[in-house]
Formats: sequence, C-alpha cells, structure tokens
Amino acid sequence: MPVTARRTSLLRAVRQTAESSTDRPIGRTLAKHRRTTKPAAPRAAAAVLSVGLAVGGGAALSLTSPSTASAATTSTTATSTPRGYWTVSSKPLLRFRDRGPTVKYVQKALHLGPDGYFGTSTVRVLKKFQTSWGLKATGYTDKKTWGRLTWAAKHKVLYGPYGTSSKSTFRAKVLREAAKLKGTPYRYGGTTTRGFDCSGYTGYVYKKAGKKLPRTSRQQYSATKHISRKAAKPGDLVFFRNSGGGVYHVGIYAGGNMLWHSSKPGVPVKKGKIWTSSVAFGRV
Repeated sequence: MPVTARRTSLLRAVRQTAESSTDRPIGRTLAKHRRTTKPAAPRAAAAVLSVGLAVGGGAALSLTSPSTASAATTSTTATSTPRGYWTVSSKPLLRFRDRGPTVKYVQKALHLGPDGYFGTSTVRVLKKFQTSWGLKATGYTDKKTWGRLTWAAKHKVLYGPYGTSSKSTFRAKVLREAAKLKGTPYRYGGTTTRGFDCSGYTGYVYKKAGKKLPRTSRQQYSATKHISRKAAKPGDLVFFRNSGGGVYHVGIYAGGNMLWHSSKPGVPVKKGKIWTSSVAFGRV
C-alpha cells in the first residue's frame, strides 16, 4: 500500500476516535447518564428495634413489635407466678416452702389439713406416700408422684402396697377390690358377682383382700373393732343403724363421707355419699 493512502487511513481513524470521544459525556454530564442503583429494600424489623434519635435532649427511642411485647409479658407473668398457683394438670414441681391452692390439693390427697403451705409435715407424709407406691422418696412432686397422687385422690386411697404397715396395705386392697365390682347388680341374698346384697358385697370384697367376714351386716358389726368416725380410714367398714341402734346396712368406707356399697334392688354397686349421721365404723 502507498504511504499516502496509509496516512489517509490513519487520519480518518484519528478523527473518528476524536468524534466518538467528544460525543461521550464527561464529568458531571457523565454522572447524569449513569444508571442509578436503588438501595436494597430494608430487612424486616427485628423483634426489638432500638433507634437512636435526638428526642428530648438525645434520649434513645426504643420500638418493640406488639407480638414480641405480648410474648415477653406472658413469659414474665408465667415466670413470676408461684408454683403453688399453677394448675394440677401442669404437674408443677412443688417442694418445701411452696404455697398456694395446688399445695392444698396435694395436702387433701395426703389426708392432711389443707393450709396451703408445703411444710415439714407435708414433706414427711409425701415421702411416706412415695415409698408406699414404690416411688423414690424425694419429698417433692415430680411427674411420677403426680400420676399416683391424682389416682389416689380420685379413689380415696392413701398408701400403696409397699413399705407401709400390713393394715394400710390391706385397706388399699379392699378399696381396689371394691372399685372392681362397680356396676354389679343388687341381688337379695347375693354373695357372688352375679349380684350382691350389702353384706354379701362387703364379705366378697374382704375375702378377696385376704380376710373373711361373717355373712350378715349385724354379724359383721359384732366381728369388728369399733372405732370413731375420726379414726376411720378408707377401707374400713361403715354400718348404718336404725333408731333402736340395730344395724341394717353395711358398706366400705371410701373417705370423705363416701362409701362403696350395694344398697337396694335396681341400684348396682357404686360409690355414694353417707346420707345419715347414724353410722358406726368397724375395723377388722
């Protein structure tokens, strides 16, 4: 290629470069043509948002989301509520020096005076109760203790078959056998599971528990040691007397003014209230 043509091509290239560079914006003009980048969208607010604002001399303004505030309030309330006020269904770990209505429930189940204070007497009787049911004698209400305690309260039974006196064990057996026969029909002169009269029922239950009773309610009354109502324990016998002092009915004391009995035709074996004060208690 001739030198002149080469120079002409070179000059054209230089002009084109200059023109193109002149068309491009420079400095502030360049900034106007740049594509603006939008700031990232703000993230979701945190549970507690602290914003440092100059409010009243530079005080910090704290904003709390409503859901978190209510949750925090609930948590604080639950934590501040004494265990003695928690529900029985929550099975609280009650122990020495706790107070409240749930402590009263425990004391009633343990046949103690319900003053609502978990004192030394409550600890002592609870340990005895735990031992009698084969539980670890901790003196406080863990989940296993609650399970047995609610069952005992429902069935009016205190001590189980382990680690207690033979009399307590026998009475516990009596109550278990009595409850098994719930719904058995009344039958005059009946002494079997096909039907019971009052003394036939008590005689059958006591035989199952390990002791034999005479046949009639009067004979059973004569065969027992007579005790006061205050001294009576669930599993003892309760006798009903007429105005002349004669015995006409017998049942098994279930505690709390209740008894298991087979009362009359058309009414099956059940647990009911002691309906009169003319009663006597007997222990085998």
